[in-house]
Amino acid sequence: MAEHSVFSSSYAQARGKFLDAASTAGARLAHYEHPSQKGPQGESLFLDVAVLGDPQAANVMVVGSGTHGIEGYSGSAAQTTWMIDGGVKRIAAGSAMVFLHAHNPWGFAHHQRVTEENVDLNRNFVDHARPYPPNPGYDVLHPAISPPRWDEESIRGVFSALEAFRAKNGEQAFSDAYNGGQYGHADGVFFGGHRAQWSNDVFRAAIREHAGHAKRAAIIDLHTGIGPYLDHVFLCFHAAGSPAYERARRWWGERAVNRQGSTHKALAVYKGLLIDAFQGELKSAETTAVVIEFGTRSREAMQSANLSLIWLRAHGKDDSEHAKAVQADYIEAFYPSDPRWREAVLVQSRVFLDQAAAGIAAE
Repeated sequence: MAEHSVFSSSYAQARGKFLDAASTAGARLAHYEHPSQKGPQGESLFLDVAVLGDPQAANVMVVGSGTHGIEGYSGSAAQTTWMIDGGVKRIAAGSAMVFLHAHNPWGFAHHQRVTEENVDLNRNFVDHARPYPPNPGYDVLHPAISPPRWDEESIRGVFSALEAFRAKNGEQAFSDAYNGGQYGHADGVFFGGHRAQWSNDVFRAAIREHAGHAKRAAIIDLHTGIGPYLDHVFLCFHAAGSPAYERARRWWGERAVNRQGSTHKALAVYKGLLIDAFQGELKSAETTAVVIEFGTRSREAMQSANLSLIWLRAHGKDDSEHAKAVQADYIEAFYPSDPRWREAVLVQSRVFLDQAAAGIAAE
């Protein structure tokens, strides 16, 4: 059985374990401190970078965690375990593994998916100097998905509205409206923000600094929430048949490109993804990008969890006892306490991280 002590209950604890493992593995470390935000105990917040292998390697595999804050706990455990497990010995000459710990440290520390401004970081990587992409479907949905109460009756009302939209407009239009990203409702779900977040700027800076020299670069962005329980799902957004698509298939097999296990009947056309920014910052390199999701709950259950955060942020202080129960369920949805789930994260991540190290070296 894998060593579950790599899992943590707080951002500070996870960060400490990650840095200890990186130091022991001989990694070169860099730290980017948030200039204005703190954790719930007043702790400083960082994007931490650990570089294993040749820091000027032509082949660079980046592994990121915590784009969606709370989802970073499992990603951190996967990164830490791979270093403890002697992963550095499996890095070929001319290659490097670069671990980015806590893209969104505020959300990580405060057990939320979003940044301090309720921004979904994975919708924030758009050009903020240009008009924001419209999402008229979300404009229709928004009034129905942010009720003043969060109980069984109100939740039924929310899902009745979602189902009515889906029945009228179809699965793809529903997914685009609900999941794709929206820029008109700062108090809503999957809000992309009205400015680049600190986490956006610092991610770009870290990629330029630690992968800007690469001839070939790839990224795995680790998440939770999509896919079957005790398994993981690859999301590859490269065009079918493109060189990057074929590289992903060579490195991880057919499941890297066929979305095996996805709980989304139609995957949204997302706006402002972190992996898009990764490729945009490395225009002179050959790039490959995948998202890997560890499955937790059904799609409807995860929709409910996402929407419960909107209620918590807007009304949680008005009903603190109920809010505690809602928040506990929210945390469990994105970071299950089940030992079997945590075991699966560690066992499966060891395999696909080893495949990543071998794949980037083989190009």
